[in-house]
Amino acid sequence: MNLPTRRAFALMLIALLLLAVNLRLAVTTASVLLPLLIDEGALTPQAAIIIPALPTAMFAVGGVFTPWLSRRIGAVAAVTWAMAAVAIGMLVRFVPDSIAIVGGTVLATAGIAIVNVMLPALVRATSGSRMRSVTTAYTTVLSGSAAIGAAAAVPVAHAFGAATLSLGSWALFAVVALVAWVAAARGRDVDGALAAPVSQTRSPLPPGTWALTGFFALQALLAFVIMGWLPTIAVETGISPARAGVLLGIVIMVSIPAGIVAVSMAHTLRGVRVGVIAVSLGTAAGVLGLWLAPSAAPELWAVLMGIGMAAFPLTLALIARAGSGAAEATRVSGVAQGLGYALSTVGPLGAGAWYSAGGEWGPVLVVMIIGAALQGLIGLALASAPRAKAEAA
Repeated sequence: MNLPTRRAFALMLIALLLLAVNLRLAVTTASVLLPLLIDEGALTPQAAIIIPALPTAMFAVGGVFTPWLSRRIGAVAAVTWAMAAVAIGMLVRFVPDSIAIVGGTVLATAGIAIVNVMLPALVRATSGSRMRSVTTAYTTVLSGSAAIGAAAAVPVAHAFGAATLSLGSWALFAVVALVAWVAAARGRDVDGALAAPVSQTRSPLPPGTWALTGFFALQALLAFVIMGWLPTIAVETGISPARAGVLLGIVIMVSIPAGIVAVSMAHTLRGVRVGVIAVSLGTAAGVLGLWLAPSAAPELWAVLMGIGMAAFPLTLALIARAGSGAAEATRVSGVAQGLGYALSTVGPLGAGAWYSAGGEWGPVLVVMIIGAALQGLIGLALASAPRAKAEAA
């Protein structure tokens, strides 16, 4: 490989990693700041219920809309406009007003939704034989940045003197990612690499797509209830807001090495089976501990839930390898994320509605344990699908 090619790949890798940095920052920073935003009067309790449910709702819309948008204006333009939306949306959240915070979150998560769908296909189209290592790298960066945001959001708010100042400050990372993406994509035929031949545009979805969608839906439901409501649940048990944010940070930090292992296991049939069992048991055990003994060992429960959160990079690795090429991977990603996130919205929204109605957290946690068990069963079915068998052969 010559030097310009290496330089082009290095620029694209940096851009992809910076895109990944922003895929959860808007979510985790908002969730840990919810109690402070309410206390400071920047967010009403009613609006606070909506915030944790917005990511899955917007991700669902993005999953359906993004493949069409990519065909219409091209992948490069779609990602460019999406990152601009993320940056603007997060900047709007500087304003200490419920409408501004909710509206900014809608705009930011809409942009994130588009990048969410495009990123696995972009990795496949631009990484070649390096796909496994790049997938591991971007899922690691995604989780690491989310953890840093969760752990640092409250201390930053205290340092700046207002929760909204912390909430909006994370827009800096979106601006940097936007600049890096535009620079890396210039002169590269990314759109051509993702274009589907006419004969494939109406072909059936690859085998295993629906099992993958079901698995994705359940992991998203569980993950976004944890990311959206774990700090609030912890505070309800008497844990300080700062420590509650650290607990969410632990969840996501543990998901990094767990995700690396999960991605490496996704390349064999046996590995997929072991992976789905491990992540499902991790979530179930962590939530069970949070339910039965929330203050006994909260950091341990966070570690177990972090293992469970590796279901997300595991699913992304399977999506990236779906079908016969990058174009089919985009289609599968759109279906799995669009329908999957739509189904998962009931999790954070239902949890918020139950909490707003004065309900105890116990029933919500029981439903999560049942969901983790169902996730494991669907994951095993996914590992037995014809596509998985063919890839393992």
